[in-house]
Amino acid sequence: MGNFFQEFKDANKNMTPLSKLALIGAFIFLFLRLNLERVFQINTGVEIIILIFSLVLHELGHGFMAYFCGDQTAKIYGRLSLNPLKHLDPVGTLFPILMILIGSPMVIGWAKPVPVNYRGFKNGRVGEFLVAISGALMNFILVIIGAILFREFRFSSDLILLNGLEYLITINIILGIFNLLPIPPLDGSRVIGSFLNGRNREVIFDYDRFGILIVIFLGYFGILNKILGPIYITLINLINYYIAM
Repeated sequence: MGNFFQEFKDANKNMTPLSKLALIGAFIFLFLRLNLERVFQINTGVEIIILIFSLVLHELGHGFMAYFCGDQTAKIYGRLSLNPLKHLDPVGTLFPILMILIGSPMVIGWAKPVPVNYRGFKNGRVGEFLVAISGALMNFILVIIGAILFREFRFSSDLILLNGLEYLITINIILGIFNLLPIPPLDGSRVIGSFLNGRNREVIFDYDRFGILIVIFLGYFGILNKILGPIYITLINLINYYIAM
């Protein structure tokens, strides 16, 4: 736990000053809008647990795919573990928890990127693509599992179970499509990078330190909702159709 708080101190230290300022502003904005009633609700605790579980499995998806493709780095650094403290980024965890506590309908979060040595892949760029896509793929697998379980228990009187399964579905849809956005260092930028060479590829990595600033900007002006919203609604409608079958 001590290491976790030390990482909070060092988190995102490579961000630009403007990005850090925007992040501080976002935290202040969220703190000022805290809904104290939600802090003590059972469903809030369930949602936070599901969020952390989803973030961890997202990173495990990257780690195991990298291992499958021949790279041992994630295993060496202990990232093929279910221990949340091995994976959670302090900022990327506290940010969505605050969003949950204010009752935000759209919650985004992230964990520490799994360390990867691209030279270790047996299948080169194919491996790079598979590792990049595997985190979001894990989120969508959780969506499918959640939908199957919700359909099975949809007539249950256990509202905590049903609300938990509903949240498992919704948060993983959001995490899946959010991470596929082509904004460095999100997975979508790595997917694009796996098809690029030379300077075009380097540019993607160069913009990693601006990622949080871009996300906050898009979120503040409602652009993020306009991008994610239609995809989210389409997927929710498909799941509702399956559950009602």
